[in-house]
Amino acid sequence: MKQELWLNLPVRDLTKTKAFFSALGFEALRDAPEMIGFKIGGVPVMMVTKTQFEKYALQTITDTTKSTEVLISIGAPDRAYIDDMVLKVEAAGGKVFSSPADIQGWMYGCAFADLDGHRWNLLYMDHHKM
Repeated sequence: MKQELWLNLPVRDLTKTKAFFSALGFEALRDAPEMIGFKIGGVPVMMVTKTQFEKYALQTITDTTKSTEVLISIGAPDRAYIDDMVLKVEAAGGKVFSSPADIQGWMYGCAFADLDGHRWNLLYMDHHKM
């Protein structure tokens, strides 16, 4: 059996979440009453209502205004992609908390929080400069 990875994230509002990730250009996979999926970096990411997520996890949700449980990183094809995504994130209502910048001389990246406070990292890695 082939192993696959899915990420599941709790969200408050499926309609707003769908609009946000669609505005960033990610491919929607499916809608269901309690979730919507997107293909992000080749990985299915399921956005699940908070109530349903807590049923799956058998625990309460982390308060993303006070803590971070995970930083999800997405590889970028070039620097322009990151600069463009920053504009899309801000226009869609997300918060860029780390502006685009050079990192260690061979990476270029930024980081943002989505509408539910989940933290995402965008990175372009120039392996020729590594």
